[in-house]
Amino acid sequence: MSIFDRKKQNRANEPEIDDGLPRDPLEGEAAPPIEDPSFSVPTEEAVKAAEEGRSQVVRIGHLTEKVVEKGEGVDPGTVVSMYMPHRRFRRIGLFLLHMDKVTLGILGALLLVALLFIVAFMQEKMGNFTINLNRLELYRKGIAISDDRDFSSPTARLVAPTVKDATNISIDYLPDNLDEIDGDHNGDNYVAYTYYIRNGGKENVDYVAQLVLEESTKGVEYATRVAVWRNGERVMYAEPSADGTPEKDCKNFESHDVVCTFLVRDFLVGYVDKYTVVIWLEGDDPECVDAIVGGSIQFAMNIDADDDDDTSLLSKFIRDLRDMFRGQEIGSPAEDVPEYYLKNVITWNNRRNK
Repeated sequence: MSIFDRKKQNRANEPEIDDGLPRDPLEGEAAPPIEDPSFSVPTEEAVKAAEEGRSQVVRIGHLTEKVVEKGEGVDPGTVVSMYMPHRRFRRIGLFLLHMDKVTLGILGALLLVALLFIVAFMQEKMGNFTINLNRLELYRKGIAISDDRDFSSPTARLVAPTVKDATNISIDYLPDNLDEIDGDHNGDNYVAYTYYIRNGGKENVDYVAQLVLEESTKGVEYATRVAVWRNGERVMYAEPSADGTPEKDCKNFESHDVVCTFLVRDFLVGYVDKYTVVIWLEGDDPECVDAIVGGSIQFAMNIDADDDDDTSLLSKFIRDLRDMFRGQEIGSPAEDVPEYYLKNVITWNNRRNK
């Protein structure tokens, strides 16, 4: 007889214990309980909360206090960590998923407008000198500016690079060929920029070119000189001297914020105007003192139309879009335009106003 059979026969005479616990088939003793780390007897608070249909949330700090200090039993199933990785991004993602297409489109458009505004603001602060052409009033009519005489890249905006750590210089040390070099030709201590404006459209226009002081610090403008060549003729400008009289060989600024204004009438189709702007700190100016060291200055040439059309820019823009979809060209040809300037690329060399 086997050991198993002998023990089974001996247990036959023993009273049977029914306690619901699993027993060893050989020894007849209750088997030790299997420990499950994920299982524990729920506390009275957890049972009560379950009966009431609500969840019990225990913060990590409170759990630590109970387990370590008091040794109270806590149901792990009722413990929820308040740490949620990337919770903010998940909420944003869920929010976007629940938005309809119209709302998403509006939100995207607003973000795009904000981005364009930021980019435009940054561009405004890029250089010491910028040239800005009114797009809706002039550029749409075929008026354009370029930093080269052949108009290889006509545009509505030009920016001169910044001259950093510039010091004062006398006009006697400026080069003699400043009006003979296209585009940017800055020196160590001066800004020099040559650009062209062209009427390559189909109608004659009038325009206003205004050189303005956009920003200055530490009174730098009072020691600044600005020389402007228009089609080869130079005029120098400066803030009035301390006693109000013009500086030597200079004209006064029109106002503190406006250097000079060029009103050009009958800018005919085929015309090209050339401008050179040079800016420097005049070392011989009595107001060029140590107090302005570290200051900065920024100018802009704003080119706008000069007409009596009071139509709003929005109305003009809508009108242009309508004409474009109808296949109509913006503006009708002026009566006195030579056919050559309507069919050929207009440059400084073949301009009509030589």
